[in-house]
Amino acid sequence: MLFKMAKARKAGVFFLAAAILAAPVGVAGCKKKRVLGNTLRVALRQKVRTIDPAHGGDYYSNVEVARAYEGLLRYNYLKRPYEIEPALAESMPEISKDGRVYTFRIKKGVRFQNDGCFPNAIGRELAASDFVYSFNRLLDPKEASENKWLFDGKVKEVKAVDAQTLTIRLTRPNAVFLHLLTMPGASVVAREAVETYGKDFAYHPVGTGAFQLDRFSPNQIVWIKNPSFRVERFPADVSGAGEDAGKPIPFAEKVIDDVIVEDQPAWLNFMQGNHDYLMKLPKDNVAAVWGADHKPTKELRDRRIDLLAAPAADFTYVAFNMEDPAVGGAKNRYLRQAMSLAYDEAPTIEKFYLGLAARAEFLVPPGIPGYDPSFKNPFRAYDLTKARAILERNGHPEGRGIPEITYETLSDSTQRQIAEYFQRSMAQLGVKIKISVATWPELLSRIRKKQPQMFGISWLYDYPDAENGYQLLYGRNESPGPNEANYKNARYDALYEKAAPMKDGPERRKLFAKMRELAVEDVPWIFGLHRMETRLTHHWTRNYKIHAFEHNVEKYLRVDVAWRDAEGGLAGR
Repeated sequence: MLFKMAKARKAGVFFLAAAILAAPVGVAGCKKKRVLGNTLRVALRQKVRTIDPAHGGDYYSNVEVARAYEGLLRYNYLKRPYEIEPALAESMPEISKDGRVYTFRIKKGVRFQNDGCFPNAIGRELAASDFVYSFNRLLDPKEASENKWLFDGKVKEVKAVDAQTLTIRLTRPNAVFLHLLTMPGASVVAREAVETYGKDFAYHPVGTGAFQLDRFSPNQIVWIKNPSFRVERFPADVSGAGEDAGKPIPFAEKVIDDVIVEDQPAWLNFMQGNHDYLMKLPKDNVAAVWGADHKPTKELRDRRIDLLAAPAADFTYVAFNMEDPAVGGAKNRYLRQAMSLAYDEAPTIEKFYLGLAARAEFLVPPGIPGYDPSFKNPFRAYDLTKARAILERNGHPEGRGIPEITYETLSDSTQRQIAEYFQRSMAQLGVKIKISVATWPELLSRIRKKQPQMFGISWLYDYPDAENGYQLLYGRNESPGPNEANYKNARYDALYEKAAPMKDGPERRKLFAKMRELAVEDVPWIFGLHRMETRLTHHWTRNYKIHAFEHNVEKYLRVDVAWRDAEGGLAGR
C-alpha cells in the first residue's frame, strides 16, 4: 500500500478515532461565551478571488461558488466509488445512439434565490434557457472565462427545447462529458443577475443552491440558509448514511467561512472550538495529533477529536512558464531536465506533509483509472551528478551563465519554507533562485496573465478520470485556462484530441502513455508529491466524509448544537 496509516479502515477512508470519554473543551481565560446556535464555522485556508462560476476554477473559489450555485449533475456524497447523480436535472440524461446528443429534463419548481435583480425581488423559476445562457457565457470570448475549457471544442450547440427540456449537442462523443457537468464552473446563473450587477456579480451570487450570501469581506464570508431552497434530502440509499438518512438538507442555518491563511492561527482556532473542523494538519502540530506509532495522542483523545485521512486525487508540482525566454521552449529543455534531477522531494514528505504523501512520477494519482504504479519518471530520480553533467554539456558548468530565476509561491509560512528548500536544492546545482511570495488571488492572477517564470502549485482532480490531468498540458488550454505552464507540443495535442473523448481502456491508455513520454522529455513541470487529504473534526460535527469532488460539504454536515455549546465550542465569538 502506497500510504502508511492506521490499520483500521472504513468505507475507503482511514479513521484515527479518538476515545469517547474526555474532558470538556474550553477556551482559556474568562472570555465571555456567545452561543451561535445552528451555525457551521470553517477555516478557509486562502483568500477567495470570485464567486462567479465562469471565473472560478481554483479550489477556494469553487468552495464558495458551490455554496450558492448548482449544476445539472453532482456526485453522491456518500457512495464510493464516486457515482454521478442528478442535481438540477430531473434524472440522468437520455443519450443518442451516436453519443453526441444529451437530453436533460430540468427539475420543476426550482427557483433562484430572492434578489433585487428580479421583479419584486422574488426569485423566478429555473428554466432550460438559463443553462443555454450560462454555457454560452463560458464560451463567449468577451467573458474570457477561465472555465471555457469545459465546453470549448466539445459542445456544438446548447438548446432549450421547452421550459424544462435542454439538449446539448457535442462535436463528437465524449466519455467524460458527464463529469464536466458536475463541476462548479458548469453551474447555472441568472441572466438578470449578471446584467444587473456587472463587475460586482463576482461577489453578488444569485443561485439556486442551499445557501445565499449574507456578507463578504476579504477575511470572512457569511452564508445563510436559502429560504427558497427546494426540498433536498441527505442520501438514504447508501450504507453508512446513519441517523440523518433521508432528512432535509442543509442542516445548518448559517455557514461562516473565516479566511485564515497561516497554519498556527487555524490550528489554535480549531483546538479552542472556534471551528467545527480543520481542513489540513499543520506540520508544526503533528506531535499534538499522533506519536511515532501513528496513534492519536492523549490531547486528541481528551478533546474527542477524530482524524480522517484518505488519499487525495492530487499532485504537487513546480511549473515552468514555457513562454519565458530564460526557462521555456525547446532551447531550455536541458535546464529543466537538470533542475528536475536536482530536486529531491523525499525530505519534504516528513518535513512538510507529516509523512502523509508519496512521490509523484507523473500527473495521474493513485485511485484514478489509468494510474501506473510501475512507471518511473527518468527525470524524477534524484541524481545531482547527472544534473550537473547536463549543465556542463550545455556550456553551463556549475550553473555559470544561467540567469537568476524567480520562483513564485504563496505567502503562508509552509509554502515559503517549501520554496526555500527548492532554492537550496537548486543552489547545489549552481542555479540561483529568487523567491517571490503573494496571496492566492495575486499569484493566480499573475499565472493567468503568463507572468511568472516558475511557480509552485498543486492540482486537485475535478473528476475521477485521467483526462483531467492530461488536459493540463493541452495547448488550447493555455493560460488563463488550466494549462498554466503554457506548454505546447503539436504531437501531444494531436494525441490528446484523439484520446480525451474515449472511454478508459487499453487503446486510450496506450495513447496516454505516448503523451506521457513527450511531456516527461520536455519537463514543463517538476513533479512533487501525491498527498493525503486530512481533516480534524470535533465530535459534535456529524456526517463528515472526505470527498475528492464535492465542494459544498457543509450542506451535508450537522452540528450537535447542544453538545457543542455545553462544552464551550465556538466561544467568545
